[in-house]
Amino acid sequence: MEDCLKHMRENIICRDKIISKLYSLIGNSDEPMPQNLFIYGHLSTGKSLVIESLLKYLNYRHSIINCIEHPSSKSLFEYILNDINNYKDNKSLDDLKNNYKCDNFMQFIDHLKIIQSNNYDNYGNSPIVIVLDKCERLRDMDSNLLPGFLRLNELTKLNILTVLISDIVWDKYFIKTGIIEPLKIFFTQYTFEEIAEILYLYRPDNYRSEIFYKNYINLFLSVFFRYCRDINELRYMTILNYKKYIEPINLGQCKDTDVTTLWRNISSTLKANLEVIYLRVSTDDFTERTQLSQEIESTTKLALSFELPFYAKFMLIAAYLASYNPPKEDKRLFVKASDKKKKRPTINKKKRITMFTHTGPRTFPLDRMLAIFCAISEEKIDISANLLAQIPTMCQLGLLTTVGDNNLDEPKFKCCVNYDFITVISKKVGFNVKNYLYDFIH
Repeated sequence: MEDCLKHMRENIICRDKIISKLYSLIGNSDEPMPQNLFIYGHLSTGKSLVIESLLKYLNYRHSIINCIEHPSSKSLFEYILNDINNYKDNKSLDDLKNNYKCDNFMQFIDHLKIIQSNNYDNYGNSPIVIVLDKCERLRDMDSNLLPGFLRLNELTKLNILTVLISDIVWDKYFIKTGIIEPLKIFFTQYTFEEIAEILYLYRPDNYRSEIFYKNYINLFLSVFFRYCRDINELRYMTILNYKKYIEPINLGQCKDTDVTTLWRNISSTLKANLEVIYLRVSTDDFTERTQLSQEIESTTKLALSFELPFYAKFMLIAAYLASYNPPKEDKRLFVKASDKKKKRPTINKKKRITMFTHTGPRTFPLDRMLAIFCAISEEKIDISANLLAQIPTMCQLGLLTTVGDNNLDEPKFKCCVNYDFITVISKKVGFNVKNYLYDFIH
């Protein structure tokens, strides 16, 4: 075990206790493997890194799978089988994918037995380890998948171990048919001192001195530690903000030991960067980066980010018009003239005190929104179930909101988007919303 810890410390720190525990469970290849392991903990706590490094050190045949990358059980089975069968093989990736075909769990078990028998001369009864990362994805796949993997040792009669890695607790995995209880190992979050020690490993080449860079990390974590524990994000932001931290020294305004001046120079920048820590804005100019983050959060970018179906966009426009137009003006605004164009009466601007678009949205019934939708759409569209299904979707996205008890006979809604947002949506479908708003008619 001491040799293992010494080897693992070259790449992994602050995880000696968990490594020792895992080694005591699976470190002896001559002993039977546990039936399964469930490794869980917060994001970026070293779960995948520790188990992968340990398996490579132990030299076990293993397959590590990210379940999110495999949408079907068939894809999952074939990847595992080919990975184990071609362990330490130099074949190309295309050849590896075409070795085994597997459609269900029973075929998966049979193929595992065949692989073990074919490779017995090379590996004997050495353990096989299957690591399912992001295993919460299995809950949405075939109902027999997760219970089957947990009993794989029993079903195959092989010295095989299934390791589940997840960010959520085991209580979220229970199913109605029952499931075997795995051996659980919890990865605790890193402490302040442990994160500082890890971040120091990724210091840049121009870090000046050990004491100087550690002081910078302590100042950095004094702002970020409370709000973020993700090592990947902290590592990225540490390197990015270091350029701003040493700026006064490069300009000759202070010395390395003047911690107060350095802190005053960077404190406002660190606090501002808390808002964009997960955006991964990668530019050296902090002013330009702040402007870019504001652009990302602007109304235009937000509107373009909603990939609504074509007619759903017209439905949202109809909801906006129903919220910001008085009901008594609907006939004049949306009913088309048959032969002669009727002259619209002018509105006395002096009598208008407030604009409807400035006083907030008003509630409207469903039938009014559908009537406006049919009026503004260029084609004759039947109100189908697929079209009506877009309404609850827009409510979930926060574009619409229900008002009151929302009775089935007369449901009422309110539009939650502003004029700038709906203008962007209107331009994408070639519709001029300004021509149908009461406030802009003269």
